[in-house]
Amino acid sequence: MNNFLNSSFRVSLIRNSSIQFIWWVVFFPGFFSGDSFAAVQMAKSGELGNSFTASWALYVRIFSFHGNAIALLTLINGLVLVYSVTRLGYAIFSAKTAAISTFLLTLTPVVSGMGITLWHDILMSAGMLLFASFFINLHKSKELTYKLISLQLLPGSLLIAFRPNGLPTITLFLILYCLYLFMRRKEYLFLTIKFGLLSIFLSAFASILTSNIILGTNSINGYFAQDWMRSDISCFASTPLGNGFVEEEMPGVGSTLTWSSTEACTFLSKAKVSQEQKVASQKYVPRAWLKILESDPGFLLKLHLNRNAYLVPFPINGIPVPPFLHSNIEFEGQGIQWAFPSVAENARSLMRAWNAARGITAWAGFWVLVLLAVAIMRKSESLFFLVSLSVALMSIIFVTASIPDGRYVLFVLISGQLCFLGILTESICLHKQRRVTSKLENL
Repeated sequence: MNNFLNSSFRVSLIRNSSIQFIWWVVFFPGFFSGDSFAAVQMAKSGELGNSFTASWALYVRIFSFHGNAIALLTLINGLVLVYSVTRLGYAIFSAKTAAISTFLLTLTPVVSGMGITLWHDILMSAGMLLFASFFINLHKSKELTYKLISLQLLPGSLLIAFRPNGLPTITLFLILYCLYLFMRRKEYLFLTIKFGLLSIFLSAFASILTSNIILGTNSINGYFAQDWMRSDISCFASTPLGNGFVEEEMPGVGSTLTWSSTEACTFLSKAKVSQEQKVASQKYVPRAWLKILESDPGFLLKLHLNRNAYLVPFPINGIPVPPFLHSNIEFEGQGIQWAFPSVAENARSLMRAWNAARGITAWAGFWVLVLLAVAIMRKSESLFFLVSLSVALMSIIFVTASIPDGRYVLFVLISGQLCFLGILTESICLHKQRRVTSKLENL
């Protein structure tokens, strides 16, 4: 029992990892969506591409042993996420509070359920958590240690490259946070710029190395990078203002009727445009989107506010309920199924409960507001760091996400909920301490 209550980082990491391992066994080999099966196909076929970033493609190929050990990927994903969550907890709280809060969060689907889903978002989010942990620890000590670089900054920077928006996010963050430091804490400015640029370099190098050198592809997949623009164009084409827009701005690649999709305004587009026409439209899409921005910026702002309402701190049109946890193996007959189906099906109840509460559990705007409120009340540099990084991530997602999805902002959800659990733990411990002190004084 004493060892279980031990609050050292090592013991806490083992304890949290054990919880993650139990989740993995219960749901072995994990959760798989359509995106997951695309990764499985890459791993097995060896036809690697940069549609989900080349780093992710190489990872699933190598660490699944060419598709022969797919379950190993979900185990690694989960353990890496737990490691990063534990690191962040110990960076922002005392050892005791960090041990309790990270343990409680690991028990929930936000960590353990997400961790065993075969998505590249998991490792990218883990990278951001490690990135944050490094800078918070660096600012606390004002001393550089190679352990901080090797265990937090280096793996964090490499993992950030597992999603295309990772590098733009940390770049935007560096600008935002340096502005804050310039106004409030100039003594931290040089360290932040120095190691922020190092992280950007490492992440960019990983992207260039895996894409251009190893796979022989561009670091940015132009087709997928335009997905959000195509959705915006389809939504605009479905409005009276968009009548004739496609014929005028995108000649030869369909019509306003075929591009039109009201569904694109909120979720997946159902435009009746062929794949060949989408590919052919690449040279027109950026210019067409900029034309909408120039002629009616209010339309695009309203569109993105509605589509990504879960990124906004206040309920614009009621409580947002974005897609969140994936809790099954989506396709049958693919050679992947649960080892213990009856146990897994019953255990899904917890996942369903978190999904049912996704108006809170997946509302990133709410959790960044929690972070900001606590940061202001406690005047905590650590939490202001998390707020800045969260705002940078949410800003990029707000513009470039073609659909809403809680997994895109997992970093924000984990940071906010970990902060909440930490504050709650401190309050309970303080209350107990006061009661004990009161009893002793009355003796």
